[in-house]
Amino acid sequence: MTPDLSARPVASPAANPIPGALIAGVAGPLLLAVGNALVNFGPIWSDVETTADIVRATGENQAFAEFSTVVGVLAVALLVPAVWAVTALLRPRTPTLAAIGGWMMATGYVMALVLSTESATALLVAKTGLDPATYVTAVDDQSAISMLLIYTLFGVGALAGGLILGIAMLRQGGAIPAWAGWALIASEPVRVVGLVAGIPFGPPLASVLIAAAFTGTLMAARSRKG
Repeated sequence: MTPDLSARPVASPAANPIPGALIAGVAGPLLLAVGNALVNFGPIWSDVETTADIVRATGENQAFAEFSTVVGVLAVALLVPAVWAVTALLRPRTPTLAAIGGWMMATGYVMALVLSTESATALLVAKTGLDPATYVTAVDDQSAISMLLIYTLFGVGALAGGLILGIAMLRQGGAIPAWAGWALIASEPVRVVGLVAGIPFGPPLASVLIAAAFTGTLMAARSRKG
């Protein structure tokens, strides 16, 4: 007997197509902030200058390196669907901006996994006791086009995508609080200035701003649906 599909409830048009959207929207950026803080204030990356220093410090702080790498992976795993959840809410009113911003930001943070991969590789080198010279030489002297492409997509995608999504939030006709759009827009220059000027709290603050922007957007959509 064929089931009567017409009897099934139809999801509300306001429902977010991404399951667990609010959880991802809050937890993803906050985990990213934790990861940023671990990098900038932790015992491995905050006081090293060369790849050899990173391998040495990783070997001396293996549990910390493992933990920070896991945080980085989980942050990306939640942040990417969070970007798509926000993009889905912005798409009806600003389809072009949402599409461009969503694709760029989500793709950028997918590329961010290379940072966790590099950390995991340095940890493996340190744990096995292998001579790190070959690894150090490969990292410091590498000029592979693929690596350049990954880092370019990461930097440009994550930063420019956030700016474009922030603009899309501001053009929602009041459906999304304006402060959410401004928070997302502000997060990008805050991150860049922090990285360029060596201000350690810059990247964590930028990630907290993303969390505020995403939370405000997703909660506003829930309020409208209710």
